[in-house]
Amino acid sequence: MSAAIKRPRVCGKLPILMIAVILAAALTWYVKHYVSMEDIVAQEERIREVITQRPWRSLALGFVIYALVSLVPGTSGKSIIFGWLYGFWQGALLIIMGLSTAAMAIFYLSRYVCRGWIEHRYERFLTALNRHLKKEGAFYLITLRMAHFPFSIINLASGASRVHAWTFYWTTVLGLLPGTAVFAYVGARLPSLDQLIANGPGSLVDTPLIVALSLSAVFPFIFRAVARRAGILKDTGSPADLATIDPRT
Repeated sequence: MSAAIKRPRVCGKLPILMIAVILAAALTWYVKHYVSMEDIVAQEERIREVITQRPWRSLALGFVIYALVSLVPGTSGKSIIFGWLYGFWQGALLIIMGLSTAAMAIFYLSRYVCRGWIEHRYERFLTALNRHLKKEGAFYLITLRMAHFPFSIINLASGASRVHAWTFYWTTVLGLLPGTAVFAYVGARLPSLDQLIANGPGSLVDTPLIVALSLSAVFPFIFRAVARRAGILKDTGSPADLATIDPRT
């Protein structure tokens, strides 16, 4: 019976996978034949010039782009790119503003448009969330953010929970600050394409960069382990569990 249920889902994913492979192959062919490294370097330098010459317009555009991209699940890596282009301080500001704006948009969408579906889709997580909100309050939301639980799922479930909008907003900003600082720093430490071409891969061997990358990879697991030992995340499930919850279960 379970095999009969799972088969349509696999078949349904096959066309999407095939389209993704075809698009990736087409993009690779196009870049190989029509785009040179000199063109890519020139585009990067042009973007950096615009950011320097028109800072306010560039910040506004960067904010809009980051907020819109943050609405799409699975778009990781953009924080490092923004730190690379804008530098640490401007990059960190854009990341926090973009993420918190996207989080509030999803929060309100969940609360006032699709609350019933959310309550069914994430029933187990929502039950644990409401229980912990009653027990630990805002600290629980901060814990979920720092433990890097799936961004979109927290936003959707919080919208359907009993948490106040203002509490959700400031805990989002505070909880995302450590990760934002690390990713923006990693991006700011990365060399430009021109420097990478001139100095080779050796320019990536940078001690602070390696430390920051290691910290970004290890910190969520350490924080999650401490929170579980303290009993805060004991019945919430892992990020992988939340990302693969079946709405029919």
